[in-house]
Amino acid sequence: MPISNHWSFYSGTRLAFGRGCLVTLQTVMSRLGRPKVMLVTDPVLRELGLVERVLEPLRACGCQHIVFDQGEVEPSSDLALQAARLGREQQVQAVIGLGGGSNMDLAKLVAALLTNDVDPVDLFGFDTVATPTAPLVCIPTTAGTGSEVSHAAVIKHADTGRKGAILSQAIRPLIALVDPSLTDSCPRGVSAESGIDALTHAVEAYLATSYEEFDEDIDHGLAYEGAHPLGDMYAEQAIALIGRHLARAVQEPDDHQARDGMALAATLAGVAFSNCGVTLVHALEYWVGSQYPCSHGVGNGILLPEVMRYYLPVRGERLAKVASLLSETPEPVSDPESAIERVVALRRQIELPERLSQVGAEPEHLKKLARSAATLKRLLDLAPRPTTHQDLLAILQAAL
Repeated sequence: MPISNHWSFYSGTRLAFGRGCLVTLQTVMSRLGRPKVMLVTDPVLRELGLVERVLEPLRACGCQHIVFDQGEVEPSSDLALQAARLGREQQVQAVIGLGGGSNMDLAKLVAALLTNDVDPVDLFGFDTVATPTAPLVCIPTTAGTGSEVSHAAVIKHADTGRKGAILSQAIRPLIALVDPSLTDSCPRGVSAESGIDALTHAVEAYLATSYEEFDEDIDHGLAYEGAHPLGDMYAEQAIALIGRHLARAVQEPDDHQARDGMALAATLAGVAFSNCGVTLVHALEYWVGSQYPCSHGVGNGILLPEVMRYYLPVRGERLAKVASLLSETPEPVSDPESAIERVVALRRQIELPERLSQVGAEPEHLKKLARSAATLKRLLDLAPRPTTHQDLLAILQAAL
């Protein structure tokens, strides 16, 4: 019988956090039996010397390795096939993803394709990846996506250009190594975009529909559980850390305390959203990001305040808590609208675009974007307020 009075929580086997924790990669690989490894990354990180920093502990433990450094922003299904083909030819046994969300998402697909000879586009959706996959270690170099601890990978269909999400506990990384020193070279703009992305993850997880509203799927489980007490704990801590550290990390890039705080916040937000879910911001941004030349973080940052405003009638108490968490003072906040004001102020501090028109949107585009977002039922079901096509259109119009 369907059950709606319990919740589940998922995470990887191990999370190592802190400056210098990259050295533990040597221990991780030794315990995995020193497999032959494919490092999935991109040319920029090779130039910055971050690839070499990862190769050092691999050499120290005697791991054979190859480097696939053709990662790109929003990787395509063809790129995943290319990397997996190379991995099979080289008899790779484990995968390391190094970089931002795009590189880590690509590494997840490679790990799955090494043991599942399928077209990546056939994996779009939930619970489509057969197990086991190759062991996967993810090492973030930005503080934003939380992909190092999530069960999601977003790629583009090579033929259509449409972004699609693959959601499966089978691709949640076995190990996450979060060494904030790897984010020290992150450019100002990327730090800002990544940081607002992390904030969006935490806020959407915190405002999502309660777990009590969902029935268990006996055969597949749930892609997202809805808001629950453990997810709330992670989301609240992430929001508080972002309130304290994001502006500093962007404005003072040599502030290691701020970098460390944001690295931890992004990972905690990744745990929160990958269990509780994301909602209307992401439902809309998938299509905004596909239509216009803006990063995922920029799109999220534009849409987040308007989605929060839409939730005011049903999430006032939680929005007031968000305002308190973002505050520089410990006093509780009773006005839920101040949460929106504080997100807008933070977005302005880190100099991100504030309107959809700034990234190329025109009024006549919005109806199509709203219709497309309305098809993402899994995300709309997580919204705490029932949502129609007209509601989505109104949010887009307010953000234009």
